[in-house]
Amino acid sequence: MKFILVVLEDSDSQDVIQALVEAGYSVTRLTSGGGLLRRGRQIFFSGVEDDHVDRVIALIREHLPPREEQSARRGMIFVLPMEDFVRV
Repeated sequence: MKFILVVLEDSDSQDVIQALVEAGYSVTRLTSGGGLLRRGRQIFFSGVEDDHVDRVIALIREHLPPREEQSARRGMIFVLPMEDFVRV
């Protein structure tokens, strides 16, 4: 399994999270702020099977709202190995 951690601006995150949930992925969301301009950020994460990682990343990219400046960084996606996953 993999642990996918995503950081996006508040304004970019809602459509992405909705698409992931509609595709059947569990998503946990945290709100944060910071950085140079103190903009709001959404941090969300999900545990997925190894063979779903590419699909999740594709969904994230597909559902980001369009931007005027195409070269601007949209956010960050971290894919981390997960040794164990237990639901309680």
